[in-house]
Amino acid sequence: MKNKIILGDCLQILKQIPSKSVDMVLTDPPYILDNHGGTNSPLAKRCAKVRDKIDDITKDFDFESVSKELIRICKFVNIVMFCSKQQVSRTMMFFENLNYRVNLLVWDKTNPAPLGNNKLVNNLEYIVVARESGAYFNNNLPINKKRMSFYYATGIKNFHPCEKPINLICDLLNLFSKKDDIVLDCFSGSGTTAIACHRIKRNFICIEKDEKYYNDSVVRLNAELSRKRLF
Repeated sequence: MKNKIILGDCLQILKQIPSKSVDMVLTDPPYILDNHGGTNSPLAKRCAKVRDKIDDITKDFDFESVSKELIRICKFVNIVMFCSKQQVSRTMMFFENLNYRVNLLVWDKTNPAPLGNNKLVNNLEYIVVARESGAYFNNNLPINKKRMSFYYATGIKNFHPCEKPINLICDLLNLFSKKDDIVLDCFSGSGTTAIACHRIKRNFICIEKDEKYYNDSVVRLNAELSRKRLF
């Protein structure tokens, strides 16, 4: 499975991965989003188009079953999980109740979409980090790389509507993993984690169930491997 993007349901594939075989989990599961409300204004209509575009990837998943499998396969629990505001409490409480050390990081988008229709502009995305003693932490990074907030523009989403900046993923990998570690992404989308792992010399196991995103991510990874970057 190592250094491959796998097409399939993540829960079924996770069950095939040996216990205590992964150094870090870095994943961006489907979000629960507040997609309600709005008016007939031009801004509201633009908001509705965005909501429609991401509707199929904002369905919740079997959080508890997946999380238990992630815990099982980690050598030491070292899980970095993106989530929406609506998922923060659930995610943090699940790991805290199991006595893991939990932190909340944020990605502060420097160019958030102006879709705040009678609401605050949504410039933040949340990242829950659950760890246990023995999990790797890169204390040798400069202080500005060990903060709890990351500042990056969203960039052009060439392959996936929720695509994360490659530099953000590299920062997280550098913070919580080391060279040649095995990193798992069980909701790999357009393959950004695989690309980042290749660039900074981590091994990866990526899983994606949507065939279109899987195919795009394979094309993207192959281009990266041949040094023909598609972004």
